[in-house]
Amino acid sequence: MKTISEYLNEDYGKWADRPWIHTRQGDGWQACTFGGAIDEIRSLSRTLLKKGFQNKNLMLCSENSREWFLLYLGIMGYVGTCVPVDPTWTEYDLSHTLSVIPVSAVFYSRKQKNRMRTMKEEHPDVSWFCIEDAVPLLIREGQAPGCPPAGREDMDRTAMILFTSGTTDVPKAIPLTQRNLFANWDTLYRRTPMTECDVSCVFLPFHHVYTGVANLLYTIISGMQLFLCTDRKRMIQDLLEVRPTVVCTVPLFLYRMYDAMTDELLEALRHIRFLYCGGSFTDPAVKRYFIRQGVCLLEAYGTTETSSVIALAVPGDPDLVSNGVVFENLEVRILDPDEEGIGEILVRGESVSGGYLDQNGCYSEFDQDGFYHTGDLGRLSDTGHLYLKGRKKRMILTANGKNVYVDELEELILKHPKIKAARVFEQNYHPAATVTSDLPETEVQAYMDQVNRCLPPYKQIRKIYIKPDLPEGRIK
Repeated sequence: MKTISEYLNEDYGKWADRPWIHTRQGDGWQACTFGGAIDEIRSLSRTLLKKGFQNKNLMLCSENSREWFLLYLGIMGYVGTCVPVDPTWTEYDLSHTLSVIPVSAVFYSRKQKNRMRTMKEEHPDVSWFCIEDAVPLLIREGQAPGCPPAGREDMDRTAMILFTSGTTDVPKAIPLTQRNLFANWDTLYRRTPMTECDVSCVFLPFHHVYTGVANLLYTIISGMQLFLCTDRKRMIQDLLEVRPTVVCTVPLFLYRMYDAMTDELLEALRHIRFLYCGGSFTDPAVKRYFIRQGVCLLEAYGTTETSSVIALAVPGDPDLVSNGVVFENLEVRILDPDEEGIGEILVRGESVSGGYLDQNGCYSEFDQDGFYHTGDLGRLSDTGHLYLKGRKKRMILTANGKNVYVDELEELILKHPKIKAARVFEQNYHPAATVTSDLPETEVQAYMDQVNRCLPPYKQIRKIYIKPDLPEGRIK
């Protein structure tokens, strides 16, 4: 296991002239070589170090872009701690995040400029950079011949901080080290050997650990080419055009491909050597369809706290019911199994975070033996096959892999004194709610609209059912 800077040094020697990062330019693609990208990462890092950001927490709040990827590797490899967050987060979410850890700089996209104005006023000690405008200037400022900047060599120092979803409470901060991030590579490679001959289309948000580790970070080991497909509406068109051999997806995208299936698309999917699908539960019927059509669809199960993957299907495995086979480098236990062997899934291993930076979370925890309690229920076979059975705590897992905690939303709704009860539940993969109140329907709807404005789109309550607050003794 090497550090990010050591892998980048090796890449420069092996693949300097090979294409690595492709971004869309008009109707075509513009390629950047390993050598060109690594030069930019090093230059960017020099400037950030010169500006005093060594060992500081630097936040990325931006949509997918080449600049985001360069910052991601530069910060973790040479500068400090990378804090990627969801660009759809509201000011409410961002303020909570900034209250959990000290952040020295925020890199945001042009799309975020308007809402960042208020944030800048509230946090004057933070440096703010528009990623599209600032990164090219920072790269030019740091260009210098000679040796690269010194890499961050401590494998057990925090390299990244990720956050669980937070609505009414401070979100839980998850620190991950370079050792955590690289721990699963050898096992993943033995099961699905990705090499410099592979090509990947990247559709999923970079700030997710699933994408950031398996689809981005690991390319500095494999040498795989990346096509950054930032317009998800073009997903199928890009697949047909690029014809990738490795793709990470989520069930929502899988269902879109299923609904839009053509002979041409099926041929392109069969060309993919490893089609990973994680982030949420996959409809077993849809999974069986793809596999029986000759597509190497591999269901994955993991969490942010475990640096992504815990279990992954083995290519060619006839068991289409399981949600993957546990990685050999991890220890998985089932806590307090019932008569059917179902209990809470616990995980221990080098990829598991050392524990939350704050201790206010109540949905999952790390115990004194180093096991992470996932909050997921499952059964584990003697062959290592893992069968997921639901959640120990109430949570909605959306089709694109977002976690929405029911209790948090209900607490937010109940802040209105005239709402007597609230129950949030899943409807068509999105939150819906039943509220009990004697307010007019228009007032309840107006209040719920106000609640939704405090929430990112994936948490917003799509459907409201209103029950009257009936007097005691009256038949309901």
